[in-house]
Amino acid sequence: MTDEKQQQKNLQIIQNFRLMDDDFMNVCFSDNLSLTEFVLRIIMERNDLHVVHVETQKTFTNFLGRSVRFDIDAIDDAGVEYDIEIQQSSANADPRRARYHSSVMDCNSLKKSQLFKDLRESYVIFITERDVLGEGEPIYVIERTIVKSGRLFGDGEHIIYVNCAHSDAATELGKLVHDLTCSNPDEMYFKVIADVVRYFKETEEGREEMCKLMDDLINEAVTEAVTEAVTEAVAETTENNRTEFAWKLLQRGGFSLDSIAELTDLSLERVREIADQKVA
Repeated sequence: MTDEKQQQKNLQIIQNFRLMDDDFMNVCFSDNLSLTEFVLRIIMERNDLHVVHVETQKTFTNFLGRSVRFDIDAIDDAGVEYDIEIQQSSANADPRRARYHSSVMDCNSLKKSQLFKDLRESYVIFITERDVLGEGEPIYVIERTIVKSGRLFGDGEHIIYVNCAHSDAATELGKLVHDLTCSNPDEMYFKVIADVVRYFKETEEGREEMCKLMDDLINEAVTEAVTEAVTEAVAETTENNRTEFAWKLLQRGGFSLDSIAELTDLSLERVREIADQKVA
């Protein structure tokens, strides 16, 4: 496919993007305090909420267990932290995932020797395509309680599920859900959301940024496919075939010599010899 044809295909795909689509969400919310604040104000029903920090695709590394990446990590001016997860798949919005995300925020909230009472108040917010919890509610607020009395435990940890399958245009939340699942900015209720979507879909600068993202995603997918194919093939190939694989990877570019050695099961010295031949 020529670059021009690929670009036209990318533009068609971009027009169908919604904020519920992970890659588009990432671009629209990246460093966007006002958009993040607007969404949180509606979900939290708090017009006085002020976001002072937002980061998309923030990774928390756990050296002893599973690391996680938050779709949107935000902090308000009171120090409350919010993890906003956009989930099309119900399986990815499992209640135990919400619990794990809460624990990750806790583990990264306190510095050494800080008191436990200084632990940040936190919210894990899943915005889901379907009614994951199955009770037909537009929003679910989950809190720890003392079972016998029903009194709130008050540990500062909160979990919220926003159900995008329930859209009621008579409410602010219903309008928000509509806009998050809508691809056409002209059909959106809220200007602050429509303006961001329109920028990336209709302006030259925004479309260039999105097309670059699409190209990066395609290249990443190709690299992953090549890596998987090479890994599967290496086990059944002779050294001559592995040398040929290494040569092709060097021609394609994007792979370090160490990576090629690992993928082809050749020594690093042998890969360097092949690379020298390529240069020559």
